[in-house]
Amino acid sequence: MHGRARGGTILTPRLDLHGVPHEDVEQLVHEFINANWGTPEVHIVTGHSRRMKAIVKSVLGAYDVDVEDGDPRNPGYLRVLG
Repeated sequence: MHGRARGGTILTPRLDLHGVPHEDVEQLVHEFINANWGTPEVHIVTGHSRRMKAIVKSVLGAYDVDVEDGDPRNPGYLRVLG
């Protein structure tokens, strides 16, 4: 999920949902957010599936966080800012 890059830089925690069945997403997102609560930014990789993004955004609605699409060159993830 996360760790340190060479040189000691802390990597942004990331949940990769590629290949995860839609019915498993809700629980995984809750677990990931709770495990990383207090971290200023996390990334959730959804791929380009509109349905996957909608499920993730619905789950994140239960939390006091801001959600942004990833960068314009890579819209396949969500930035979650808490």
